[in-house]
Amino acid sequence: MNTYLVGPDKKNLFGRRSTWDFDQALEAAESGDVIEIQAGFCPVDEQNNQSIVINKDLTIQGHVEATETGQNFTNVIDGVVVVDGATVTLKDICVQKRVDKSNCLSVKKGATLIADNVYLVSSAESGKNYPVIFISGQSQVKLNHVEVAPTKLHDGKFQIFAQNSTLETQNSTIAATISMDHGTLRTQDTTITNRESNALFAKNKSQVTVINTLIQGGKVGDKRYFPCVRIVNSQLSTKDTTIAMPNTNQALSLSGATATLDNSKVDSLHATQSTAVLNNTFIMESVALFKKSKLSGSQGYLVGHNNGKINLYAEQNSVVDVERLNFGILSVPNIKVDHSVSLNTEHLSYVQYDQKQDQFVTDEQGYLLLSDHQGEIKYFGDLPALEQLDQMIGIQNVKDEVNEFIAIAEMNKKRRDQGLDSSAMTLHSLFLGNPGTGKTTVARILGKILYEKGIIAKQTFVEVSRAELVGEYIGKTAIKTRKVLESAVGGVLFIDEAYTLATGGAQDFGGEAINEILKFMEDHRSDIVIIFAGYTDDMEKFLKMNDGLRSRIPNRFMFEDYTPKELVAIGLSDLKAKNYRVDAAAYTALVDHNFAVDNDHSNGRWIRNLNEQVVRKMAVRLAKNPQADLSQITEQDLADAQQ
Repeated sequence: MNTYLVGPDKKNLFGRRSTWDFDQALEAAESGDVIEIQAGFCPVDEQNNQSIVINKDLTIQGHVEATETGQNFTNVIDGVVVVDGATVTLKDICVQKRVDKSNCLSVKKGATLIADNVYLVSSAESGKNYPVIFISGQSQVKLNHVEVAPTKLHDGKFQIFAQNSTLETQNSTIAATISMDHGTLRTQDTTITNRESNALFAKNKSQVTVINTLIQGGKVGDKRYFPCVRIVNSQLSTKDTTIAMPNTNQALSLSGATATLDNSKVDSLHATQSTAVLNNTFIMESVALFKKSKLSGSQGYLVGHNNGKINLYAEQNSVVDVERLNFGILSVPNIKVDHSVSLNTEHLSYVQYDQKQDQFVTDEQGYLLLSDHQGEIKYFGDLPALEQLDQMIGIQNVKDEVNEFIAIAEMNKKRRDQGLDSSAMTLHSLFLGNPGTGKTTVARILGKILYEKGIIAKQTFVEVSRAELVGEYIGKTAIKTRKVLESAVGGVLFIDEAYTLATGGAQDFGGEAINEILKFMEDHRSDIVIIFAGYTDDMEKFLKMNDGLRSRIPNRFMFEDYTPKELVAIGLSDLKAKNYRVDAAAYTALVDHNFAVDNDHSNGRWIRNLNEQVVRKMAVRLAKNPQADLSQITEQDLADAQQ
């Protein structure tokens, strides 16, 4: 190993030069050699804004001198480019770029750069930022005791960028975004700051590990929002780390990502299709979960602020499954979730929080003290589809059959996901029964259940009848039918009064629609669920029309007529939803009387028509007495509606 001393052009007593020019030393040195720059000498002044390119293993050694406030770098060089698998070590040196659109360090083609006690500065005062450090092509950069100075170009694009490469930082201070694209980042005992963009951004299956680090920054702009830390389709793991972006709701933003937060402090968490694991971690303001996100872990603390923001918000089939959640300063409500959310937290505690000391209050043994104030959970939105089905009045046999149908479909899916053999289950179904028995409603709910369970890909529900499928001339029907079928791929197609496709005789185009449907069912066995609905007798004739129909539609659901008692329950529920009041006993008597006199087997339609008739009688009465109660249905109104 040789050492080349780089310094000014000065000759000794014998007329010989004792130092090398920087570029000559770089050319003469061989792998394993050291280039030492004499204290106080700055090659940058002679490099003409040109970065040096190194393709061999070298160490470039500078010198620092201690000052009262820290240290002074006595050597400054221009940018460094490392390529072709070389390993370069920089020690005790400043790397400065004086022009825009340039990198202080560029490491490519499987190369490695180790920076130990290095100061990086981009000093251009106009133009555009390029990454201060650029890493690509399975390369590696290790930063120890490195400081990246803030840029003077405030375009929000000052960053360390690593693509398909590895970056490690330790004991460093970085005033730039760290941006990872399918890369690996490990940062420890580091401060990362950027208040003009994300402080940390990772995407495309990156792996990020952060230990004992402060990450601060992010920006709320007029048109764009830059979370302090943004993780997209990647994994984040933190320990003893702070993510600081106060008074916002996305200090940490997860999208299609997984984050494990141990003994950390995060101002706020926003997750979409993601999983966040809290282990003794503090969320200082709020958590928001969207699109089947999951919040789990052993223990989390939601501190909260007196600003009216909800501490915990979740929707779209998300899951809250932290073993213990402790709430401090409560908003009202402090938890807001839609009915599709699974709130499975075993211990939900409301504890005392000292705002002056900025900490939870504990007793002498260190246990949290419970607060006198209790939180409020507010639910919104539609109930989960299974609960919607369960709350429907009557049709108990259909409910039981749907639950069995779903259980089998879910089991088969789980077996397939685990690589086990599973019986091929056809989801196409027959809904048989009189009108008004809930066939369309149950079909919609069934589609939601299948989607929520991950059995079908989309929450698409397409409802058609003969008119949307059959054309006016030969060839038109197949085109219309295929267009409808394709619109429902991934979801549910509901064909109401399907038997009408077989009622027009030999010259009718309904048969063409049926043939197109059968072919599509064969070609897209697992891509679509088709439900054929109609009167029982007519549907039996429909099945006999084509031998392939019955075998391709194995699931049969029989919708029975509602009983008078069930019709009363449906009718009272309908009136209540429209803010009408009525005596239940008198209303029941009306239903029983009219049902015995005139039951046309239209079920729900029959009870809705009866309610409309009652309201019309009420309107006639109110016309004569404008001061009467607009919500109260009287016994006289009911009597006037009798058949």
